[in-house]
Amino acid sequence: MGRCQKVYSRFDAKRVIRQRILAGLFAALLGSGVAGCSTTMSDITGTHIFTGGEWYLAFDVISIINTDKTLVDHVVSLSTGKDCSTIRKIDGKSYCKKDPVPETPLYCYRTLAAVSCYRTPDPYNTGAQTVDWPPTRSRSL
Repeated sequence: MGRCQKVYSRFDAKRVIRQRILAGLFAALLGSGVAGCSTTMSDITGTHIFTGGEWYLAFDVISIINTDKTLVDHVVSLSTGKDCSTIRKIDGKSYCKKDPVPETPLYCYRTLAAVSCYRTPDPYNTGAQTVDWPPTRSRSL
């Protein structure tokens, strides 16, 4: 493998394939609208302006390529407050990401022979200092 070749993970490879398919679809649909059989004055003068559908399609494809969300997905995400994506649904996952369940904090204290952890701070009112448990590499007991 050459030094300049980029190695793609499975997720990145699927994303690149999806981008190429969408870009080809967009080019085909846009080309069919521009290269119609009839010639109008706007085509001759070169002032053809996209129709509403072509603009929507263009922005939708750009949105999917950059964010993996359609324009409708952005509206749904804004209205629900969740991260929703049609592409995620196509990949076999849920349409909207589930909210993570917050873990209850643990309050750990040194005891005579070990470290004891509780769900409430200082349950026996001993005035002990909490310790970092399990210990991290940067700190020790």
